[in-house]
Amino acid sequence: MILLTVLIATLVIAITLPVLGQRVLERRIVFVDLALAQVAATGYAMGMALQIPGVYAAAATTSIALVLMALMDEDTPLPKEAVMGAVYAFAASVGMVLLSLLPYGEGQLMGLLFGSVLGIDWQGIIELSVFAGLGLLLALPEHSNTFTGRLRFYAGLSLIIVPAIYAIGVLLVFAYLVMPALSVWRRGHNGPTWQALTLAVIASTAGTLLADFLDLPPSATVVLTLAFIAVITGLIIYFVDRNNPEEVEEDEEEDDESEEEDGPERGSLTD
Repeated sequence: MILLTVLIATLVIAITLPVLGQRVLERRIVFVDLALAQVAATGYAMGMALQIPGVYAAAATTSIALVLMALMDEDTPLPKEAVMGAVYAFAASVGMVLLSLLPYGEGQLMGLLFGSVLGIDWQGIIELSVFAGLGLLLALPEHSNTFTGRLRFYAGLSLIIVPAIYAIGVLLVFAYLVMPALSVWRRGHNGPTWQALTLAVIASTAGTLLADFLDLPPSATVVLTLAFIAVITGLIIYFVDRNNPEEVEEDEEEDDESEEEDGPERGSLTD
């Protein structure tokens, strides 16, 4: 029963986060997911320190962070990755300081990193699924490069990230967001979404079964499995493209034509 709930919980995340991960790669804001994840984790730490439910504290800190991020224009001359990396470093440091002041803080820090997926029940899976669905409804549709549009995207992303951290941990959340999308990245553009989702589902299933068979930590095992499959997939795509230079040139010409056609419409960002 425990293995089944772990598998379903990871599969729920595996079919949602890679889709948003592709949007994150498109916008060159890969640190946004790690920053939001760490801000949420720091919120959990604040909840522990203040003896209030961690999920409420995480929701509060994440809400503040996504409003501040939405204030930054996507065409800003500032290096967005550096700004979000700074947010991540600040949030991580605050979380570590808070946990160091608590009894058994080291164990709680490990819990935030790797999650408590072994303790998830069917109610937790239902809640995770509901938040994932709401997050996709907000983040996937087309949005303009306005404060409201950016806020909607970040809000959808955070609706999935906050409960996912509690269930599977920061490391696995970041891995699901980045690794599948990165492994199918082709010539500066996203690859087919179904490939990223298939990779994530295979890694979730294989990693969970491997963790159960070898008695290993599920979250860390799934991350390692996901990394291994992502590297293999990326290498296969690279060599396939290398052996088909004509197809690569045709795709690049199509991309150039598409960019020229979309040039006057830079005010709107599509998914």
